[in-house]
Amino acid sequence: MALTALAYIPAVLSMMTIGVIVPFIGPLSHDLSTTPAQLGLAIALFSVPSAILATVGGGLIDAYGVRRSMLFAAAFSSIGSALASRTGSVLALDGSMLVSGLGFGAMCVAAPCLIMATLSDGPRIRSMSLLSTFAPTGYAGGLLLAVMFANTGNWRAALLAHAALLVAVFAAVLLFVPKISSAAVDGREPLPPTLKRMSGIFRVPGAVRLGIAIALPNAVSYGTSLAIPSFLARAHHLSIATSSASVASAKLAALLVGGVSMGYLLSRNVRARTLFAIMVVIGIVAQGILFLTTSSIMLATAALVLWLFAFGGMSGGAMTLLPVVVRDPTRRGAASGLVNQCISLASFCAPSTWLALNDAMEFVLLAAGCLIVSLLALPTPAASRQ
Repeated sequence: MALTALAYIPAVLSMMTIGVIVPFIGPLSHDLSTTPAQLGLAIALFSVPSAILATVGGGLIDAYGVRRSMLFAAAFSSIGSALASRTGSVLALDGSMLVSGLGFGAMCVAAPCLIMATLSDGPRIRSMSLLSTFAPTGYAGGLLLAVMFANTGNWRAALLAHAALLVAVFAAVLLFVPKISSAAVDGREPLPPTLKRMSGIFRVPGAVRLGIAIALPNAVSYGTSLAIPSFLARAHHLSIATSSASVASAKLAALLVGGVSMGYLLSRNVRARTLFAIMVVIGIVAQGILFLTTSSIMLATAALVLWLFAFGGMSGGAMTLLPVVVRDPTRRGAASGLVNQCISLASFCAPSTWLALNDAMEFVLLAAGCLIVSLLALPTPAASRQ
């Protein structure tokens, strides 16, 4: 349990940056003399480091160790939030978001490596399943932190509070994360062989398929989170605040229940592909009720809970396969990096895709298509062998 917390909590806190900033888009636009569109670019920059560097970063984690990498990640995430709290221009905010994104990218790759290196069998399956929910949980946690400062619009204080939490995480990692010797070659290896070894993960079919299988449900979840507040407001004649509250109230519990329950079932030797397929069906049904039924906000909220439960199950079930598709200890970081790079690329594409849609059926068909492809991509036992 302690090791799971040491992996999960830092990953959640590193993701909270976005959740802290989003509620302050209005005050930030005023204080930085910018537009919401430019702030949207700053938010998107958070995903850029992991979208570009996650696989390479995973290889570096293999070489330099999990503990050192988590310390690096916590430090950069904290520095990024601290810099953002002091920014006076949108350009400076862009730079601070890149710094935060670099820390986030390192943390979301290193955290699974900590679990894979220290746990095994049932405990590892349950921990990996729970860890898969860190991104949406972190986003929701950031929203809750921002609420404490929302009445005054004091976004600087909210970001400083977030930076302070990350300093505490740095201390916890320093004190409690064990030193795990790396099984990879050491950091003095020449650059060309290092890059060749890192790129070898792209030739592992199970790892590539797993990256696709995890990334697409994440894209649907991210796109739905962006589109559903305004959709519910239009469909049910609500204010954005009320519809956003409905979204926030459903998020945390449903995600955690989905991820934890999948971990429990998989640790009892239930087939991952079977459970994933069941969650895909539930997810498609939930998306249909959510977007196609406009008679009741209560029904829409229940459908949102069902969708988040299904997403937690899909993401959790797929993440438990990460130690299976790459059994070589020297490639664990690279595999984790590849998966997170796929997630970051999908998340980068999701906002422009989902926000461009207006028709309810388009939302449902896009979500269904992504989820079916993710099921087809999920590695089979044969594809998991190296």
